[in-house]
Amino acid sequence: MSRFKALAGIAVTGLLVVALVAIAPSLNWGTPAQAQAADATGPTRYITVVGQGRTTVVPDIASLELGVQTSAATVEEAMTTNTDTMDAILAALAEAGIADKDVQTSSYNIYLDEGYRGPEMASNPVYRVSNMVNVKVRDLETVGEVLDAAVTAGANQIWGVSFTVEDRTAAEEEARAKAVADARTRAEALAALAEVEVGEVLSISEIITGVISPLYSGVAMEMSAGMGGGGSIAPGELDYSTSIQVTYALK
Repeated sequence: MSRFKALAGIAVTGLLVVALVAIAPSLNWGTPAQAQAADATGPTRYITVVGQGRTTVVPDIASLELGVQTSAATVEEAMTTNTDTMDAILAALAEAGIADKDVQTSSYNIYLDEGYRGPEMASNPVYRVSNMVNVKVRDLETVGEVLDAAVTAGANQIWGVSFTVEDRTAAEEEARAKAVADARTRAEALAALAEVEVGEVLSISEIITGVISPLYSGVAMEMSAGMGGGGSIAPGELDYSTSIQVTYALK
């Protein structure tokens, strides 16, 4: 009986060995090199930052919003007066050196003035016609003279003076370069706090928010009562900024 038990034990052991041999090919025992390669394919550690870049530019174009408002008892009369005055203004702008392509109508309105004027409103209507144009002045030294010429010709509405640049390519390139450098500085500072090192760039993209805006608040515009000597216009500087998002691998 004991001999039978011994033989049975040998048989069971043999089956276990065969079973292990059968399943061994499916087990990923691997070599140390293979294990290291497997670790390399794991999740990549990274850091994402947004760099800011800013530069200043000197404007080379002024935009003037000006025009004329007329009023009369009839629409026809108000329109006729307005048209005659605007024709005179356009002629004055042309004489001041403004090209036709740099003058564009920005608004034209006709409305009945319904302000409170008592019972005489029905029998004495007042119609108002407003005609505004946007004027580009490419020689900033003549802005005051252009405004003088328009007002002398009949312009009684000046809504504002703003400044911009014709070509912002150089400003964009400089701002981007500063933003990328700033992103690297931010990433290295954060990595140092975490006691890791910044590696290669994984992705980079520009956040399209770059705008040109006045660097100093307000625009100086002083004009004499008769507009005879030309307005004193100070274009100042413009501020262009952009943002760059960069993702770096961490070592």
